[in-house]
Amino acid sequence: MQQNMQSRQDFNRMTNQRSQEFRMAQTQKNRAGYGAGPMTKEAQLQAQAKQQKLELEANQKLAQLAQEQERRRQQHPAPNPQQAVLQQKKDDKQLNRLAVKNYREVFLPGQVTNALQAQQLSPEAQHQLQRLNKNLMDKSWWKNRDGVQLQASIKAYSDTLTSLTTGLLGFNLASPPSMPSAFSVSSLNAQLANDKFDQGAANRLIQDAALTGRLTAGEQLTKAVNEFSRLSTAASDQELQTNTKKLKEEVQEGVRSVAKAMDRYIVRINSSTAIDDAQKALLKSTETYLAKKGK
Repeated sequence: MQQNMQSRQDFNRMTNQRSQEFRMAQTQKNRAGYGAGPMTKEAQLQAQAKQQKLELEANQKLAQLAQEQERRRQQHPAPNPQQAVLQQKKDDKQLNRLAVKNYREVFLPGQVTNALQAQQLSPEAQHQLQRLNKNLMDKSWWKNRDGVQLQASIKAYSDTLTSLTTGLLGFNLASPPSMPSAFSVSSLNAQLANDKFDQGAANRLIQDAALTGRLTAGEQLTKAVNEFSRLSTAASDQELQTNTKKLKEEVQEGVRSVAKAMDRYIVRINSSTAIDDAQKALLKSTETYLAKKGK
């Protein structure tokens, strides 16, 4: 009874602490201008539709400008090849300025919002984990299952936990990627100095910043989930199947370890400034370029 009470207390502590930290993180992001925390699926779909509309309009503006330039060149052809080259360079610079402006005002904010949202488990995923944790920490749940049923249930929990955590961190937990290089906009600045802009390269800077934050914040979470995965495999051992008490102790300790690691991840990812710093650097570079070249 004492052990069961301790298990329930541990579970309540995990849930309450995560809820408190999530509310704190949500408040901090609101103050920082990031908006609310993890969106519901419906809200996320609405936000995605709005962002897609903005991006479509931005691409249409770029296409329209290119068409206007082509029409102007046909109506007023350059008197010689040298003038034609100069006109083409002028048009390319104008297109590049609009592409940078579109990126700065439309694509970058959308990418940052998506990256910040991806750092958090969705409300649906949070509820799913809470239900699973509640089962494994419940004394009556263990009483109503035999060895084979327990093995299947623990394996299902492990698979779900691994899937949710993989989606959260964005990489294979069994083989995490290497830490990205230190963030730098020097390559982007060099492009802009020559009136060139590679939006894909700019996007990768945000992606690398987000990955850096997740790798750093999720180090202990990755280890804890992998350890539980190994435990779920070991649960097929005949000794563990017959010794339910030992299996229960090891599984519940694994659940507590994962919960503590998730707590640590939430605290660290919400204090990470990797994405914010990358966004500020990109905004500064593009603003400097547009100011020099004329908005």
